Amino acid sequence: MVFSKATAKPIKALLSSLLAVLLITTSLPFTAMAEVDDFFEQGSLIFLVTSEGSGSEDCTVMAAFNENLDPEAITEIKVPGTVKHDGKIYSVTALTDSAFGSCTSLKSLDMSECTGLVSIGMSAFVDCEKLSSITIPCNFNKALFQDTGIVTSEDSFRIEYVSLGNGDEGGGSDVTETSGGTFTYVHNWVEDSSNAAQHKCSRCNKAEAHYGGTAKCDGKAKCVACGSEYQTAAQGGHQWEVIPSTIGAVSAEYKCEACKQTEEQSISTDSSAEYNGKNLNIILQDPYKVLPDGTTIKSTSVESGSERYNELLAQLDSKDTIHNLALFELELFNSTGGKISGETSGYVRVLMQIPSGWSKDDLEAVLITEGSDIIFEESIITIDGTDYLGFWTNHFSPYALIESATEKGTSSEGRDTSKTSPATGNSDFVLISALAAVSASAVTFIYLIIERKRKKA
Repeated sequence: MVFSKATAKPIKALLSSLLAVLLITTSLPFTAMAEVDDFFEQGSLIFLVTSEGSGSEDCTVMAAFNENLDPEAITEIKVPGTVKHDGKIYSVTALTDSAFGSCTSLKSLDMSECTGLVSIGMSAFVDCEKLSSITIPCNFNKALFQDTGIVTSEDSFRIEYVSLGNGDEGGGSDVTETSGGTFTYVHNWVEDSSNAAQHKCSRCNKAEAHYGGTAKCDGKAKCVACGSEYQTAAQGGHQWEVIPSTIGAVSAEYKCEACKQTEEQSISTDSSAEYNGKNLNIILQDPYKVLPDGTTIKSTSVESGSERYNELLAQLDSKDTIHNLALFELELFNSTGGKISGETSGYVRVLMQIPSGWSKDDLEAVLITEGSDIIFEESIITIDGTDYLGFWTNHFSPYALIESATEKGTSSEGRDTSKTSPATGNSDFVLISALAAVSASAVTFIYLIIERKRKKA
């Protein structure tokens, strides 16, 4: 049906009030008249009460554009499925005749919540020349658009209207013009219990796979359509936090903060350095993940008597209590072989194998610096029958592994004279001391014999 602007506009006000009332009065009992003639405004719409409801019946209203507003300033309108007024909830069941006929600037109309709509009045969209988008529920009855000014065609629509020719100024016939747009459908998606990988619309029963959402560490995400949790193809990343009590020699347990899953992970890399002809293992542990992935440790023994050895020995603060000493250069390298310099962003643990013959009771790990040396709090850790001195650090530089000479007889230079020192190899000094002690004992014994004989005489 083709409508004319010249004929539609003069009756617009009448259609939005009297025709609506006439429709109501012909469909409702006389006793309800006093209850259904109320109008109320909300936003860009005005609502006419068509039923106050009784018992299990719903309260209902018809909707139209609020003509107290400027229709040419309105570009978007949303028609709700229900509206609340004076403590009551009304279902929107109809649009009045010429409901939006004056809205010449209207571009989009959202009717996605109008699942209870059963009637759209005549000429409801006449002159809506710019209307290009209508959003409706997926099962909406498009037959309701008949005689409204909208002609539907599957997923699109067109609006035909007549522009009058200017006959008074030289002729010109009336022109039929057309505008149009597309329908957007809104589904009421719910989880499909028969298929965990799909959801379906409760109105039209259309089914499709879950989609969207951000995958968690276990690969599960919330479907953006229905909100159900589903398993995605891609796994997310766990947010691992180390369980401190599980930090061991080569591994530790981690708990994911998101899904609470636990997993044992390797935390160690090792190196070795030669000391007194034997390789000592040095292990790097990074349980708190402060180092880049692929970080390795390189340990180099500083040879006794070398220039570097003497330089580091001169920097040690307490040289007079050393019984055994081993010096190491400890360095970190990233996965591409580049050296990691400076302090690390957090603490890591270093395990130094204790040389054979050293006492575990008087050990120290010392970071040698040009200022004051740093002595760490250590612990003895045994791995596969091998003892290590472990300590936490955030700095890599020359380190000294020291066995102290406390509670032992010491020489004036701090050397233990009770046994051979693996660090110095001072066996000649020990042998001479032993021979001197034997000679002194022999002289004392001979003196006592001579003195006894003298007394008898």
